Amino acid sequence: MKGLFQYNWDVRHAWFKWCLNQPQEELVKKRSGGMGSIMKNLFHIVDVETSWIYAILEKPDIQPDYSHYQTIQQIVQFSDVHRSEIESVVFNYSSAFEHLPVKAAWSVETYTQGDILRHLIAHEIHHIGQISVWARESGSAPVSASYVGRKV
Repeated sequence: MKGLFQYNWDVRHAWFKWCLNQPQEELVKKRSGGMGSIMKNLFHIVDVETSWIYAILEKPDIQPDYSHYQTIQQIVQFSDVHRSEIESVVFNYSSAFEHLPVKAAWSVETYTQGDILRHLIAHEIHHIGQISVWARESGSAPVSASYVGRKV
């Protein structure tokens, strides 16, 4: 799983760089599907990752307000500020944690660490795919999604 998280972080970073070369209007433009814009999709990816990892760590959910993240630089900072805690879970994960129960504050269900981590991988890939479609629709080449050659 570690390799897929590193892949997602690498692709996310590439999208952040891509965003720096786009007009702000393109990043916030209302779009069909996903969270409704490139910026909101990127914010959502980081928010969901942080929330689930905090649930695994039994820490309170931070519930950030999107209105406080109106530039790509602010979303990059949001992504970076919690990275060490996220890495502590991902890099220390082993099969011993696979079935450990996790209770998220926002759900009545109990989940397992393994299912949560696999969900986070799939969740990010899904929303990044939406951004790729939106990039093409706006006439820009999307970031490569290839795992091959990333050295993660």
